[in-house]
Amino acid sequence: MLRSCKNNTFIIPERYARIKGNHFLILMGKTMITNAILFLILCSFAFIPLALGEYARGRSVLSTEDFFLQGRKLGLFTMYATTFATWMSAFAFMGGITYIYEQGPIYMTTIGWDALFAVLFVVLGRRIWHYGKVHHYTTPTDFFSDIYDSKALNLLVTAITVICTLVYLQVQIVGGLQVMVVATGGLVRWYAGGIIFFAILVIYLWAGGLRAIALTDIFYGVLMVTAILSSGVFLIKTAGGTEAVFTELIQRDPANVSMIGENSGQSALRWISLFIIVPTGAFLGPQIWIRNYAAVSEKNFNGLPLLLYISSIVCVGTLLAGSASIVMAEDASDPGTVLIQLLRCHAGPFFQAFIIVGIYASIFSTANSQIHALSTVYTVDIYRKYINNKAPDRKQVSVAKWMVLLVSVLSYILMILIPQSIFDLAIMAMGGSAQLLIPLLGALFWKRSTAAAAVAGLLCGEGAFFATAIIIRWDSSICGLLGMLVNLAFFIFFSLIDRPRTTVFRKIERYKREYRQRGY
Repeated sequence: MLRSCKNNTFIIPERYARIKGNHFLILMGKTMITNAILFLILCSFAFIPLALGEYARGRSVLSTEDFFLQGRKLGLFTMYATTFATWMSAFAFMGGITYIYEQGPIYMTTIGWDALFAVLFVVLGRRIWHYGKVHHYTTPTDFFSDIYDSKALNLLVTAITVICTLVYLQVQIVGGLQVMVVATGGLVRWYAGGIIFFAILVIYLWAGGLRAIALTDIFYGVLMVTAILSSGVFLIKTAGGTEAVFTELIQRDPANVSMIGENSGQSALRWISLFIIVPTGAFLGPQIWIRNYAAVSEKNFNGLPLLLYISSIVCVGTLLAGSASIVMAEDASDPGTVLIQLLRCHAGPFFQAFIIVGIYASIFSTANSQIHALSTVYTVDIYRKYINNKAPDRKQVSVAKWMVLLVSVLSYILMILIPQSIFDLAIMAMGGSAQLLIPLLGALFWKRSTAAAAVAGLLCGEGAFFATAIIIRWDSSICGLLGMLVNLAFFIFFSLIDRPRTTVFRKIERYKREYRQRGY
């Protein structure tokens, strides 16, 4: 028999309502002890990153290159751990389970996303690393500024990276607060949860920069993978087993196990658009640019793609948990927290705590990188260029640390103003970042590329994306793909009619030649 959880509310008070006298007091006491132990587990989870941040601080050098890029000495395993942990966000854990619960298994195209994300490091990541090492880039704007030499393009790229990263950061915050409120039965409210959430991030980011992020991401990655797989196995077993769950799903509606679902044409288009937009948008976020720049050598890009793709095995846990949720909670009051609701109904307190810690690992491992990236972008692209271009390294590091705090405060405010689902927020952010692919490819491979074409393409592409997503309200992933096509069309058109600048033309060709001569 399949076990189901029809009631998705906090269940302990209902038990108390049927218990009288001493038995009530005994059960109440046991519950308080259990809650105290769970609270201790969560505090331990918070303490370890702080300890790693202190360790990173002791090994740090007070310089911008160390704070932003770990001195460009990020080894293969550390680069893999921090890249994977950044890639696997609340969007991949809670958002994925919710999407399967609401839309069916189309989310499992994520295996294709992982493949494309890995391939991008081979095709583009190695080149970005080489250009960054030779020409001392720190941010995405550094790359475009050097090759296209356009202030208008610099401002546009900076605006895109800041806005899209801030929006994607909200995914982690919203996900974290949802977990905290539901898991504590409302005991910890969202405003208190936000303060706790950001306080931990600010402390260890302030202490160690990218080095602290890399160390904590190793810890977060282990927790996250274990939690995703174990939650899937637990829920599918609780629901009656794999065969029983999928038999039930097929009996209800065969579309529940079909990648294209009921509307095959629209689902196929969504499949393709998600496949392109999600990995491309994630790869072109400033946090991944920074990891490419920080790699210690080109050898990182030989092993990194394979490790990332092998890690896609964790998607099995998401599929199992999402499928079991459809059977166990047909009418969840809040699909965004269906995983937590089911754990509260069926799991023991310690397993609940472990999964909650795993969810927070997925949240923190992405949020820390985004806050650090925004701090880097502000310091390098705004403060250094427009406010104080003669500031010494020590001063710039200080500015970056204060920006970690200010970005956190701004994000705390924005979480009130952007009331959307985790999945929708993530697609909006990635769809905006993905538009940078067109001028990036032009700078790397096409000598006819011009700054005017890059600006026109980005403005029209972003305009088409946000107009169709916000005003017409089409599916956001399809809107992102439409924006990229519009971007590409305008980029090619203006590149062909615009008179090429000799300096840009020669620089693109010279950089390509230098890269080929290295024989990577």
